[in-house]
Amino acid sequence: MLIALLHLANKTFSKLSTFYICATPIGNLDDISKRLIDTLSNVDEIFAEDTRRANKLLSHLGIKKSVHSYFLGNENKKINEILDIAKRGSSIALISDAGTPLVSDPGQELIKVLIENNIEIISIPGPSSILVSLTLSGFDTDKFEFHGFIPKSGKKREIFFTSLKGLRNTLICFTSPKRLIKDLNEFINYEIENEIVICREMTKKFETIYRGNASSLLDELNELNIKGEITIVISKSDNPETLNIDVQKAADSLLAFDVPKREIAKILSTVSTFGANEIYEKIKDS
Repeated sequence: MLIALLHLANKTFSKLSTFYICATPIGNLDDISKRLIDTLSNVDEIFAEDTRRANKLLSHLGIKKSVHSYFLGNENKKINEILDIAKRGSSIALISDAGTPLVSDPGQELIKVLIENNIEIISIPGPSSILVSLTLSGFDTDKFEFHGFIPKSGKKREIFFTSLKGLRNTLICFTSPKRLIKDLNEFINYEIENEIVICREMTKKFETIYRGNASSLLDELNELNIKGEITIVISKSDNPETLNIDVQKAADSLLAFDVPKREIAKILSTVSTFGANEIYEKIKDS
């Protein structure tokens, strides 16, 4: 009898913590899933990249809860705070401005820490501008790469555009409206003639899709005041060439510029016969 009571008490008072990675709509609030609403309604704590936008979303859903900030600038400070909350048994949701947290957003280090501390993690899927744009592009969807935001300047920008030559897979990336024309000019400077699809404001009222190569798109967009969120999809090359390069030598050159090894592996895999994982294994101890 005593053992049964203790077991019941343990079930009653112990509470397993769960951390939810919650994808939110990328523009159209009608894309909200019932599962997301249920999750945000029932978790103990909510962390968000932009608390103002998060509060608007919660207000739309009729959910009254305080929201804590979690963004790139305070990420390191917040990791221990979130871990402490999880260890107390509280359930936590993380949301971003739009789309899925961690994708071109902070959160990777947090997830690593939670895994190391055996915190249960559940991802609540939702709309993705990456997949929406890919499926609308008309390009090959069997193999594709996502490269985040096009680097603004410096060696990383040079490496990015160089890697597009002889592209073997469809590539998806982000840019800002302010840099779009500059980026299109860069495609021309690097003589990249692949077909390009520019997706603007996906799922929103003014959703627009532009198709062409860099030159034709530049002619079309140069005089327009483009605004909103931009996703670029680049077709793979018709006849991708595999450059005859010394992978280790090329890797050493990029390492000298402090380019991350994972990024080096991804870049060199597009211009060699080696896969990204294979290259990474070769250079990870360099």
